[in-house]
Amino acid sequence: MKSFTTLFILLFSAGICSAQNPYTTELPWPEKITLNKVPDKYADASAVCIMDVRKIEYIFEGKELFVYYRYYKRIRVQDDKGIERYNKIYVPVYRNAEMRDLKARTILPSGKMLTLPSEKIKEVDEEGTRYKLFAMEGVEKGSEVEYTYTLKKYPVFYGSEIFQSSLTPTIKAEFTLIVPSHLQFKAKGFNGFEVSNDTLVNQNRYITGSSSMINEIEDEKYAVIKPYIQRVDFKLGYNLSNNSSVELFTWKEFSKNVYSNFSTLTEKEDKALKSFIKQLNLPGSAGEEEKIKLVEDQIKKSFNINDELVTEESMNVKSMIESKNLTNDGALRLMLCIYESIGVACNIAFPSVRNEIPLEEDLAVWNRVENSLLYFPKTGKYLSPSSATLRYPYFPEYWAGTRGLFLKTTKIGDMKTAVGVFNDIEMIPFEQHAINMEVEVKFDEASDSLLVKSKQILLGYGAAPYRPIYNYLTPEKQKEATIDIIKNVAGSEHITDIKLENTAFTDVYENKPLIISGTITSGELVENAGNKLLFKVGELIGTQEQMYQEKPRQLPVELGYPHVLNRKIVVHIPDGYNVKNPDDLSMDVQYKKDNEITFGFLSKYTQSGNTITVEVFETYRELRYPLSEFENFKKVINAAADFNKIVLVLEKK
Repeated sequence: MKSFTTLFILLFSAGICSAQNPYTTELPWPEKITLNKVPDKYADASAVCIMDVRKIEYIFEGKELFVYYRYYKRIRVQDDKGIERYNKIYVPVYRNAEMRDLKARTILPSGKMLTLPSEKIKEVDEEGTRYKLFAMEGVEKGSEVEYTYTLKKYPVFYGSEIFQSSLTPTIKAEFTLIVPSHLQFKAKGFNGFEVSNDTLVNQNRYITGSSSMINEIEDEKYAVIKPYIQRVDFKLGYNLSNNSSVELFTWKEFSKNVYSNFSTLTEKEDKALKSFIKQLNLPGSAGEEEKIKLVEDQIKKSFNINDELVTEESMNVKSMIESKNLTNDGALRLMLCIYESIGVACNIAFPSVRNEIPLEEDLAVWNRVENSLLYFPKTGKYLSPSSATLRYPYFPEYWAGTRGLFLKTTKIGDMKTAVGVFNDIEMIPFEQHAINMEVEVKFDEASDSLLVKSKQILLGYGAAPYRPIYNYLTPEKQKEATIDIIKNVAGSEHITDIKLENTAFTDVYENKPLIISGTITSGELVENAGNKLLFKVGELIGTQEQMYQEKPRQLPVELGYPHVLNRKIVVHIPDGYNVKNPDDLSMDVQYKKDNEITFGFLSKYTQSGNTITVEVFETYRELRYPLSEFENFKKVINAAADFNKIVLVLEKK
């Protein structure tokens, strides 16, 4: 939705280093400097950011407004890993931005300064992004790397500055926002970054912020980082020279403009849309939900959805219908217009993303809106227009469990518009997602190989990654992928009797399970040890992850989606053998909340004659578990890993 940035530009043409003065645009670059002492808590860090200073200034040059981003960093390098990380510096070069005053130097432990010659600053292109690259001279343990630069850009009136990373702790961070006196911004700090109120000094307004002793934030298993990092969000609030009572860049204004842009049709577009709807041949008797499904499936089957297909006509309904090409926004616009035309009530919804920085209800940072859904108030369910592989009511799982902006349509006289309201975007209920398995095992006559009949039963989001295989790949590639899926059960590619059920995208409308079956001949799971057979029964549930936590856990647990993994394993013991250790199959590591299993691993067995039936129930009912529950969560994860290691000892009678 970044195109809406320019709509209001005309509003703004009216009139441990020592801490920096917040009311100056100057960045630190002292002629004489001394090395800094690193606090004991960071003594073992590979590198430590001594000072991170950022100043953002909006300046009128004549009648034209520009924004200057001024950056300064000073980093202490403490070991070889730190040297490797900071002996080369990459500074991104943004399109339509002018870089100024780039300079860098190394301060050696002896105090000697090595200034980087300007001719050694190169411009490189890596993975489609341009950078200024400079190799710092003489970097060694105990030295400090210092660099600064300024970017001049055309203004946007909202943004974020992130001050925390997974790489390097920061001793001191400072933020300053400087704007002309008639422009009043709002800013908010997050996760410990403190931000001041707006202050008027002479002809400028200042917002300052700071934080100290910012730890690096580890990339932990079953966690997301970005919502928890220290940052500052800011956006323009008021143009005091025009109307000090009207707030600018609000979610209300955003919602009104977006809805108008997406729903308003020209005469030619309206004519093309009506003709196209006739071609859809929707049954007159179709109910609300049937219409939703029929329209979605026909669009996603017959149109190419690719966000790189941007042209001047990519948002024109007539052009979309003729070309059968849709960008993400084009898919949203086309489906919204179709549903509204056939009388299906729907709202645009913009979700936050759980592993990204979320949308903030009280600070409308417009350029953070990147993903979209259609919400159907009569069914309470969602549709993802841009996803060719997901069908109603499924959408990317990390968009669920968030607060999202809903554009609720309303009428003012004869005009239809939308009001922006934040609400919860809930996850599809827990019981609709599963990664289940049924396995039957028989030993061959020589008892040195197994015949394993495997059936994997995947529901909801458990099936979502696999259905594209059976809708997009060639038959040969489908077979290769299916063999890879099945062999995870018994580690062998000797697979016959492959059978697939409910592979169509539309099977999700009834949440039919995707079933992948096959018969595996495997010698990998059984080992002959004299008069004993060692049967690696635990490996039948597939590879499991073990969790070790050497450092204290920082972040709460976050899962992609709540789900169960229920497995039933039937083992036919060969004649003449007894199982010496069947009780190893019994495990119970479960935790309850409100008398329901919130997460847990339970395995149990029964034996009838030569047949042992093992049932395994692994449960994760919630999307998130607080830090206080992490140790118990880890026990459940490790219980699955421990089961994976179980070896049954079969001894001759």
